[in-house]
Amino acid sequence: MIYIHRGMERLNYHHLFYFFTVAREGSVARASARLGLKQPTVSAQIHALERKLGRKLLERSGRGLKVTPAGETVLRYAASIFALGGDLLTALDGHAEAAPRLAVGVSDLFPPALAALLLPAVFGLKPRPPITMVEASSQALAAQLAARSLQFVLADEKLANGAPEPLHSHLLLESSVALFAPPVLARKARKDFPSRLAGAPVLLPSPGALRQEVDAWLTSCRPQVEKLAELPHPELYAFSAGAAIFAPSVLRESLRAAHGLLFVGELEGARWRAFLVTARRGAKQPAVDAVIGAAKKLR
Repeated sequence: MIYIHRGMERLNYHHLFYFFTVAREGSVARASARLGLKQPTVSAQIHALERKLGRKLLERSGRGLKVTPAGETVLRYAASIFALGGDLLTALDGHAEAAPRLAVGVSDLFPPALAALLLPAVFGLKPRPPITMVEASSQALAAQLAARSLQFVLADEKLANGAPEPLHSHLLLESSVALFAPPVLARKARKDFPSRLAGAPVLLPSPGALRQEVDAWLTSCRPQVEKLAELPHPELYAFSAGAAIFAPSVLRESLRAAHGLLFVGELEGARWRAFLVTARRGAKQPAVDAVIGAAKKLR
């Protein structure tokens, strides 16, 4: 039996691993099949962990299970513990990689075009680290960052995890916000912008930092645009839809080259920010320095 000691308290590693597996699989049945154990055995082990911690970790949700808020905290620490254990075994087995694996998180609302400008800076590092990129919501990435399963996160907002050790957000760049459109619409809308936007089809960004700036501008200027849809990455659909989009001005050349979208005009008073978030302040990380350097070149 394996235990972690803290004073007189003990945490059973096997119980923690069974909970970790059930939480990831979403049901005791699937977790039992993966573990090669009977369902009552797995359930009993998780109940023992809950009794030890004095918290309910899982609760019923339809035909499956969902993790409780207390369970989310345990899950974050479990992910970190088992990731470190895997790294230890790999190192002792003599198969440690020449460069540590680099796991990077990118918020699902962060512009892909900007990530494509920043992340290649890591490719030039010597030795070059194997890179894994995870795209998820800011909340999910904050949890993974706190659990040390990610080295840093690119996001359009400061991240918080509610843990005793706060996350640290570094401002990469700040940009004005602009309207972009396919050539025909761009030439029309550019004249006497924004008054010529009446009736223009637009794709709105999903709710988030950029959307807040856009909504404030639309409320202030009151252009009677036709709102076709709201999407995480409207630039992917704008050209085929013949619609305008809102995006950080810093992406002007990228949007033209990759998506055929032309600059129309800037939204007065609207500002957008990009952040690089880490779990520790001041820790030396070459990959972080490389991305910060790439961002400086875009300012």
